[in-house]
Amino acid sequence: MSSAGLAAPAVVYLLADHLDAALAAGEDLLKSTLSWNAGDARSPEGLTDQRREEREALDAARALEMVLLARVLKSRETAHQLAKTEPEFRLVARLYTSGTDIVAEAASELSDETANAFETGDGMTAYLRSRGLIAEDAAAPLEAASLTVTEQFLVAGRMNLGALLDLVAMFLDTLETHYELYEQPARAGQTGTAQPASPTTGAVV
Repeated sequence: MSSAGLAAPAVVYLLADHLDAALAAGEDLLKSTLSWNAGDARSPEGLTDQRREEREALDAARALEMVLLARVLKSRETAHQLAKTEPEFRLVARLYTSGTDIVAEAASELSDETANAFETGDGMTAYLRSRGLIAEDAAAPLEAASLTVTEQFLVAGRMNLGALLDLVAMFLDTLETHYELYEQPARAGQTGTAQPASPTTGAVV
């Protein structure tokens, strides 16, 4: 199926952009660490600062998760378009979309803010529990705990982050194998790094 060097249609560049952005968001999410009750809570001011820092850290992780979800949803739409115009990609597109069905369904549920507010009240502990950062039966994180996001993090409360990123990377690698999406690294003795090619001409932009 390899046709490296062929000019890719615009839909391929759009899909690759969504996949690449999803990978970047997922990798940033894997760098997240949430410190819980790590500050001085002996005074009201200390407790307030502590809660604010916890909320800011959680919101930052949640924002990355939302970016990842948004890009996965967009990549699914673009994958359907690609399958219609490039028959050789139908199988891998079907594999990708079926593999990400679970997070697509969960994303539609997350968009129901009323239901989420009713069930959890936007509680931080409920979020940590639903993402697998604390045990399901844990009332709250342990005092002074550091909660590190790993590949076992449940994206949208449904799918392991590692498995999702593997699917995204697989699809992106397939596109890069079939099309020359990026300029090849410079030969020995030359300087410069790989750069994306123009979706219309193949020239470096």
